[in-house]
Amino acid sequence: MPRSRHLTPMALLIVSALTLVGCGSDDEASGAPPSVSAAESERNAPEPDDEPTATASASAEDDTSLADFLRSAKVDDTLVNRLGEVGDANGYGLGEGVETSLEERQQLATVQVGTCRDVAVGHRTWEGIQASDVSSGGTEEQAAAMADFLREEFCPHVAPYKEAPLPKQSLGGPEEDAEEGRGLASPVSWWDARYRRVSWSEECAAQTGQPIGDPVAYRLSDDTVVCATVPPAEQLKEHLINVDIVFAGPVGEERALDAALSLLPIDAVAEDETEGTNPDWSYLEGACLNVNIQSQRLKDVVTGLEKDAEPWAHAVYYSDGATTDGAVGPYTGEIKQVSLSTGRNEPTDTGDLTC
Repeated sequence: MPRSRHLTPMALLIVSALTLVGCGSDDEASGAPPSVSAAESERNAPEPDDEPTATASASAEDDTSLADFLRSAKVDDTLVNRLGEVGDANGYGLGEGVETSLEERQQLATVQVGTCRDVAVGHRTWEGIQASDVSSGGTEEQAAAMADFLREEFCPHVAPYKEAPLPKQSLGGPEEDAEEGRGLASPVSWWDARYRRVSWSEECAAQTGQPIGDPVAYRLSDDTVVCATVPPAEQLKEHLINVDIVFAGPVGEERALDAALSLLPIDAVAEDETEGTNPDWSYLEGACLNVNIQSQRLKDVVTGLEKDAEPWAHAVYYSDGATTDGAVGPYTGEIKQVSLSTGRNEPTDTGDLTC
């Protein structure tokens, strides 16, 4: 799927601010970082905090979600400031000669906590992270300095992601939700009544990365799980509009399509396929296959959740997997992961479809 790319590492601060502002502050108790949808974080403004507030005019300065998240990761202000100094010296801040504030350094630290955890579970590598930072506009020396600091001094202090306990469930719920959806754009409550929750850390982390958000994972079949994060946006009302289907081992295209269709309304039909490649800025030599799927009923399911509901979904097939930098390897016709989202996926103005 197309992913936007910024020219400087300062984008890390921007994305972090979007994902964290306005989230709850009980992470120490729950073990879960603030809620965020990976697909929504770059196109939606932060929503108001769902928790009750003392006054309606509470200011941004009163929000403690950044500090709470870092505290739950065992990252103190001393370490945050050391990271900020390395960032300021190597182009990860506001510009040469400009010192970042503590809050800006907390934003950078929050993103780098995710980097540490993704490396720890094998989702990303230091070599790849350095290449990604260079592609964002940094020099090789700057990227190496940051990676060295993270690997040697920052990440050893970061606590592993602590997953919240799995909920008790009473399964046997209906095949369709109230709007005739069967998974994509369905509410979490429907998922909880239909599919068994499983451990994100065990089933999803290495394949899709450690979440910055409220993760959910469900057993779709004996060898298949669905990984997702619950959107924080109020208008989405805890409906899963983007999910990843992860197979225990590579499967063929027919099996992958069947899994995708099982999470769409019953009238869903695959209409066209387009091969995709990683964007120019990606250091990965990867490719994927996009399948657009038409469903008139899906438009009714999505109506009320998104402003521009379409009678379309799209499934992106990956033979190995996908990171924020694109497909991990070439597309072979055997599939390990399917990213399923609402809407039709179209090539860019240049005629290329990006993974």
